[in-house]
Amino acid sequence: MEPGIVALPPVGLTPVGATQSGPGALSSFSRISRLVQRVAPKRGLLRSSAILFFGGTAARAIGFLFSVAAARLLVPAEYGLLAYGLAIVGFASILISSAPAGLATFVARYQGNPREQELHFSNWLAVITLLLALSTVLMVPIAAVARLSPPMLLAVIANLVGLAVLQTYKEAQRGLERFAAMTIFYFLANVAQLIAILVLAAFGRRNAALYLAIYGLSSVAALAIVQPVAPLALRFIRDAVEWQRMMAVARYIQPLVLQTVFFAIWFGADLILVQRLLDSQAAGNYAAAKSLANAVYLAPSAVSGAVMSRIARMPQLSLGGYLGRVLVFATIVTAPLLMVFVIFGKPLTDFIFGSRYSEVSTPLAVLAIGMACYGVYLVLAGSWRGLGKPAIDAGATGAGTVATVVIGLLLVPRAGLLGAAVAFSAGAGVQLVVIGAYTIRQVSAGRMTRLNAFMGQGASNE
Repeated sequence: MEPGIVALPPVGLTPVGATQSGPGALSSFSRISRLVQRVAPKRGLLRSSAILFFGGTAARAIGFLFSVAAARLLVPAEYGLLAYGLAIVGFASILISSAPAGLATFVARYQGNPREQELHFSNWLAVITLLLALSTVLMVPIAAVARLSPPMLLAVIANLVGLAVLQTYKEAQRGLERFAAMTIFYFLANVAQLIAILVLAAFGRRNAALYLAIYGLSSVAALAIVQPVAPLALRFIRDAVEWQRMMAVARYIQPLVLQTVFFAIWFGADLILVQRLLDSQAAGNYAAAKSLANAVYLAPSAVSGAVMSRIARMPQLSLGGYLGRVLVFATIVTAPLLMVFVIFGKPLTDFIFGSRYSEVSTPLAVLAIGMACYGVYLVLAGSWRGLGKPAIDAGATGAGTVATVVIGLLLVPRAGLLGAAVAFSAGAGVQLVVIGAYTIRQVSAGRMTRLNAFMGQGASNE
């Protein structure tokens, strides 16, 4: 894709109603123009980010409506149980969530080479299938420790299957840079889950386990709709699957597994502490606030998704200029929604959730700040993943996890929902500081880096 060109009025022309102010004005205008051109991302990145943002926002808006509908259809205690089940899914799906994460990087790296792309896809799919089976078996003792009922256990397993489908499809399409297909799939999955609970509610079926199962299986329904119409351009080739290649995949995803472990603890620890140290009513209010605050990182998350695949196929990269532009861009797109939540949190939550959730606005502003920090963090983490260096993501997330758990244990019993929000946001801030310091060190060293191939080095036919 060609670099974007910022269209600016010719310097020698004066718009109607404006006046020329001499060389000083032209000089100022020229400096501003150069600044805009330096900061503005490339056209391809901007277009990809826009597709991911608007498509992802539409999908997550439907997902948010699912949360709101579930909150209104269920009593707060049941909604708290649903949120608790989703937190358990976060822990139980650690292996499944980690496994597809590197797929997009290597599919993008071999753009224009279908054989290499399908070789990576086939071995990644084999590893994902094995990890899904292992996660399902491990879920039984996890359910006993978490005190889940049999229906909740089945619902969590349904989410494991759904997550494997969702993450694999999204990462494969991200690597192919088919962002429209990726977002349509995500949108359909969320539409399916919303329609399903509304229909069930109309027939009087309202319980957390049922809604949790629907949440997980919606991606399977979406795949059944999308695949016949727009099939994935990657094929599973049985002969391409080899043990050495699968081990290469396993080695690559090791830090991603660790990162997912830390992420699951960090992202769910605040809610679990509220559930355990306070009560289900408080957990329902806090879950509602957090679901709303999630919107803050939608835009930078879209930028991160586009950057990850784009940076992976660059043969060589000067880190400073590129990361500087995308970071400024991510900050600009994050700020507006953060300001809305901080300034208008109370009337907004009253309008959306109603009077039954009277404490939602209490932690919202602090959670929004944490989500903003995490959104900017995602851009840096996505960049380093695209460069084949996921270990820093694991290290930064681990540091943030420790901060959230320690601060949460101290503050939740004393400050309630606000204390949980402070703990969550402190963890997000620590992650941003750690990965920011790493990035500054790499940029200061003036290093040039690229993604290294790793698969097939020990294969017999390579």
